[in-house]
Amino acid sequence: MIIDQCPYCRIRHVQTKEEFQAYAHPGSANVVWHVLRCQNQQCRRAILQVQTNQGQALETFPFADVQLDNTVPIPDPIREDFKEAGMCLAAGCFKASLVMSRRALQRCLKDQGCNQRNLVDAIGAAVKDGVLRKSFHPLAEEIRHYGNLGAHPDDDELNNANRDTASQVLEFVRLLIHEFYEVPALASSLKTNRTKP
Repeated sequence: MIIDQCPYCRIRHVQTKEEFQAYAHPGSANVVWHVLRCQNQQCRRAILQVQTNQGQALETFPFADVQLDNTVPIPDPIREDFKEAGMCLAAGCFKASLVMSRRALQRCLKDQGCNQRNLVDAIGAAVKDGVLRKSFHPLAEEIRHYGNLGAHPDDDELNNANRDTASQVLEFVRLLIHEFYEVPALASSLKTNRTKP
């Protein structure tokens, strides 16, 4: 079995092995508890995953600690929003994860100089000014829409706020953070190494 991320070593899409018996949930015949072991040789720690009897993951314990690279200068509010979005996802709080991902996107755009009050306007300005690649525009709009699903009960479409969509939205925010912060930091490091006396 492959899990999204080991909560201990943080290896993404890590293979696991079920080394212990699965247990039926006492309150539901459709839910099974699996004790898994991370197959990363430096980790090998046990993970409890709650699944439907069709194998869909509902919750993973302990919750994954979603951290960004500490060596990259990323503003703390963006780090915190991204981490909270990841923790909400791990805890099965999908609407909350979507809202926090949307918030992280808005903070990223604001940090890049797009200070418009409404996210839709900030996304438009980011595309117009070349802050956001054109190919990223539809994805940014989807983050905005899914974040709105989580935040506005009048427009609630509960079936769309699920693990898959929350995970995909968080992954795109991660991609944006990589582009805005990690790539420039890597380029700066390469330049420093190249120009050393």
